[in-house]
Parts: sequence; structure tokens; C-alpha cells
Amino acid sequence: MLIDLHCHTLPRSACSALDPLELARLAAERGLGGICLTEHDRAWDTDALEALRRAAPVPVFSAAELTTDLGHVLAFGLPASAFSAEARELAAAAERHGALLYLAHPARDGLLRVTRETVDYFVSVEAANGSDSRLQNIAAAGLAKGFRLPGIGGSDAHTAAEIGRAATRFAAPVRSDGDLLDALRAGAYEAVLLDA
Repeated sequence: MLIDLHCHTLPRSACSALDPLELARLAAERGLGGICLTEHDRAWDTDALEALRRAAPVPVFSAAELTTDLGHVLAFGLPASAFSAEARELAAAAERHGALLYLAHPARDGLLRVTRETVDYFVSVEAANGSDSRLQNIAAAGLAKGFRLPGIGGSDAHTAAEIGRAATRFAAPVRSDGDLLDALRAGAYEAVLLDA
């Protein structure tokens, strides 16, 4: 099952031009089995998320892309009340809540801020990002080898053209946010770059 684990929609991510339902429809057309909404520094309201899930042709999962002192972090299973701009605090909150943190597009800016001390904050990195260059993705995939779990993949879609450029292939079907967390913890997945 292919799930795009890094998508942004308007108006929750001001940098995006994507309507959430349009994102879900295009993802289905492009062969994805699901999408994960990772809005910048905010979580989806429960009622709005449930309404989208009922209307969407593919499963819709929810996470967040958080801006921290170590760069952007994809947080899965972390309640909005625990969001923080300090990676140290974010890691402590993730441990308390059983959440998983992945460093997003780690080779994009060329200023990797992860050291031996801070590497423990993350379970892995985004190893395939549809908005990054080939060399950036090679570097990110190499970096993923040093973490506890495999790297994930996502398009980092902000426009229709970007949907489905990268995803995460899961060994088993994923139907809920709980299933997604379980599958990520199990490490039974791989990051893939796709022809969109």
C-alpha cells in the first residue's frame, strides 16, 4: 500500500494551493492508497478531518510538520497540545505520548543540524521527498541508514503537480492513524520515489 506521508493543504498551510478533497482525489487517480496531511505547525480539527475522511476516495491520515530549532520535523501521533519549536522538548513529548518523529527533507538546506546528541530525538528521516533533488534524496536515504527505523517518503505536495512524486510503501494495509503508527513502529515499509 502506497501512502504519501507528507502533504499540505490550503488554508491550514498558507504555502499550499491544494484543496484537501482535490488532494485526495488526485492521489487516488495517481495510484496512491492513502495520504497523510502534515500541515505546518498545526493539527486538523477532529470534526473537519472526519468530514474529509467520509468524502475522500482514499484513507486520510493526520500528522504535522513542525518547525523546530533543528529543522522541520514530521510528527506522527503527537497531540497538538504537545507541539514545540524546541526539538528537545518535542522529543520528550513524543516519548510521553508514544509518538514518532522523523526529520523532514534533511538534506535540503545543506545545513544538517543533527549531531550525535540530537540524533536520538528522531526515529528516522524522510528519505524520499518529491520536492527535493536526486542528490538531496540520495543523501537523505544514506542518512536514514543510521537511525532505528527506515526512512519514510512523501511528496511534500503544495500543488496538484507535486502529488504522488514520492510515498511510503507499506507491507500491509493501513486504515487508521493507529494502524499507521503501528506500521511505522514495525518498520515494515520503504520510502519510494515515483513517477507522478
